[in-house]
Amino acid sequence: MKILDGSPQELVEYERLHGGAAPAPGEDAFARPEEDAEPVRETAAREGTASLTPEDHVALMKFIYGRAGKNDQRTVLTERFVMQLLDEEDVVVAFGNSSKTFDGLADYLMIRDDGPQRYGAVAYLRPSNGGMTVRLGPDDISDLSKEEKDPIQYRNVAPSDPYKINCPLADQTAYDLALRLVRTALKIVRSE
Repeated sequence: MKILDGSPQELVEYERLHGGAAPAPGEDAFARPEEDAEPVRETAAREGTASLTPEDHVALMKFIYGRAGKNDQRTVLTERFVMQLLDEEDVVVAFGNSSKTFDGLADYLMIRDDGPQRYGAVAYLRPSNGGMTVRLGPDDISDLSKEEKDPIQYRNVAPSDPYKINCPLADQTAYDLALRLVRTALKIVRSE
């Protein structure tokens, strides 16, 4: 067994360069990587992150770190947010698809209930700016105080659009609120 040490960004880059496998003893660590496998499109963890396969975990971290840019705080908050949801909730995290990117993936993650898919995503999370759009409206958060609502941005969308709230993962206060909002949205879609 070979143990790799480094920052998350270094480990993701290593995995990208080496096709997801550590070199065997005596193998050149800088040899040309094999063809990359098809990216994982969806991942769920019912009993914590231990149930994520290593391939799913690496694909998720590649996506977050590849899309997050150079804002370390936003990157860490995004990673922590997704992993906490996977640890504590029955959710599925899915990559959006796009024909305009090199890897076929859009710039967002979809957070969905791990049950029947009657409503699609409860939230969309963009690692590039820490933006999170939630399937909630102003009436769904009426129990929050004015101060608790400070990180929330209301979207100017059609009345029929169920995604009326943004909550960017800008700091710990917004992070805590974002978890609360996603849990509220999950509760609503599970009860309907």
